Amino acid sequence: MKIDFHTHIYPDHVARQTVFTVQQRAGIDAYSDGTLEGLKRSMTAAGIDLSVIAAVATKPEQVPSIQRWLTSIRQPGIEAMAVMHPADPLSSEQMRALKGEGFRGFKFHPDYQGFFVDDPRMYPLYEAIAAEGMFVLFHAGMDRGLPCPIHATPKRLATVHKAIPELTIIAAHLGGEGAYEETAEHLLGQNIYLDTSFVLRRMPGKFRERFFKEHRADRLVFASDSPWTDQRKEIHFFLQIPFLSDSDKEKICFSNAAQLLGLDTKRKDVERACQ
Repeated sequence: MKIDFHTHIYPDHVARQTVFTVQQRAGIDAYSDGTLEGLKRSMTAAGIDLSVIAAVATKPEQVPSIQRWLTSIRQPGIEAMAVMHPADPLSSEQMRALKGEGFRGFKFHPDYQGFFVDDPRMYPLYEAIAAEGMFVLFHAGMDRGLPCPIHATPKRLATVHKAIPELTIIAAHLGGEGAYEETAEHLLGQNIYLDTSFVLRRMPGKFRERFFKEHRADRLVFASDSPWTDQRKEIHFFLQIPFLSDSDKEKICFSNAAQLLGLDTKRKDVERACQ
């Protein structure tokens, strides 16, 4: 079974315009139309059993409506991370309620949300998330089309991990597109998850081999960043990587993600979630 841990879709009434805007701003192609049904078609073509939606609230007032939408789209084959804006954090009771509904973590995008990931003012929020046993998926490194500064560099993420080791951190894009030297220096070998979204086929081969050999297989998760990559091509490329064992491939494209999502890795829960 295969889980794609990092995908994007948008409500039907804004999907077309949102995809067009991101394409123009970032200079990248889209491989589906950004809708839920478009993602399902992509999953079928790729043989992906479960996709996880990562949405971002760019303003605090967007949180309630985005969270309602995320709740409404969860269904067999589709999971989602909860949404929060650090400028108006959820209470522990609200986080606990979301966890009770099946949301196991949050997506933060420090560039869009306007905070440096290692700002000490964020630490109480991270501690509260950790206390609920929830994770944070951070956009890491640059975001194409957005101006500097970069708010979540590998070094900054390492600082957060050192300060709050109990927080489960997932660094998207293998620590950041183009930030491979910095990721190698500060994140490889640490107790931090790295997802493969967007950069898996783009990064130089020497770094790809180094990352997969030097970072623990149980701290890597397969992700595509759909619609900004083709799920079918991403999973096919991953499964053909010659220096990964079948056991490591299973961890990276299934069991690690299942554990993060709170699913039974004996597959009964996953099968229910996918059917």
